[in-house]
Amino acid sequence: MEGEPVKVNRSRLLPTLLASAGARGVGIVLAVGALALLLPIHPGLAAEDMQGAGDAVHFLRDGLGASGRGVGGAYIALADDFAASFWNPAPALQSSSTVVGGGLEHRNGGLFTFNVLGGLHTTETWSGGLVILASDLYDVYHVAGGARFGAMSVGIAVKRYQFGVPGDHGSGVGLDVGARCALTMDGSTVVLAAVSRDVGWTPIRWGEAKLLAVDRAAWVHRLAVAVTVPLEQGEWTLELDGELAARRPPENGETGYWKQAGEVNLSLGTVFRWRGLRIRGGVQRLDMLDSSGQFRPTAGLGVSVGVLSIDLAFVPSALGSTYMGGFEVCY
Repeated sequence: MEGEPVKVNRSRLLPTLLASAGARGVGIVLAVGALALLLPIHPGLAAEDMQGAGDAVHFLRDGLGASGRGVGGAYIALADDFAASFWNPAPALQSSSTVVGGGLEHRNGGLFTFNVLGGLHTTETWSGGLVILASDLYDVYHVAGGARFGAMSVGIAVKRYQFGVPGDHGSGVGLDVGARCALTMDGSTVVLAAVSRDVGWTPIRWGEAKLLAVDRAAWVHRLAVAVTVPLEQGEWTLELDGELAARRPPENGETGYWKQAGEVNLSLGTVFRWRGLRIRGGVQRLDMLDSSGQFRPTAGLGVSVGVLSIDLAFVPSALGSTYMGGFEVCY
């Protein structure tokens, strides 16, 4: 049936993959990932107008919403909440649904606050999503659309950043692309996913009357694999995400670019679902290219009653802990 994961006999996994729609889905996911990894090192993409330090929207790289943050950001493969299109514009591979919700994020001990509203409508063939973020740092308007082809999906998102400080402002328009593919093996579901965010380093242009400076959002690439195992009256999910971020474009003739501007992060998250209860946990290994990189644990809890869900998450940090809460209605 269209929309269901491809069923695979484990003893003939490779031959079946190569002959099925699942193989095409795997190919699309890997193609998105390969393109994301190769484009930043092309010398022709160096930006001569680069004046800022780069990574202009650093705090958004952690993601949005208690559901995703509670699993350490390991969420691009199975994201399905009201902010799912922000994590991956490719539709989730489950039954059709409409989800609307919002959340409040008290980040880094009150250093700043995120207010998020969003919605996602998914059918058997397409999806559309909207996420709006209002914060002390910047506002973001994120619109996504995607298509489903049986056990695989692809998506694209356009977003606008709006910065504001007394006497000045900055803005920029960015692009995200993503893909997902699902397979089943002996009742368990495996999902592969790839996302490339802020393709080409979204420029943030500062100045009201005239252009004063240009900064850049980091070009961020993620690959993920998630496994979901059914349990009696529930299920258990484990997801592993790898992230490669290029904080700024390479300068002409620059050597040692990845050492200066690259960052590699790893996230591992898990969710245990039993009836209407969801228990989440995760850990992040931050900046693996730096020997001083940190491990950061996360935790989350969700409860569903009918069509209403409430989610909470906690993320400790040296800058101050982050507390998040949110709600959503699914029908």
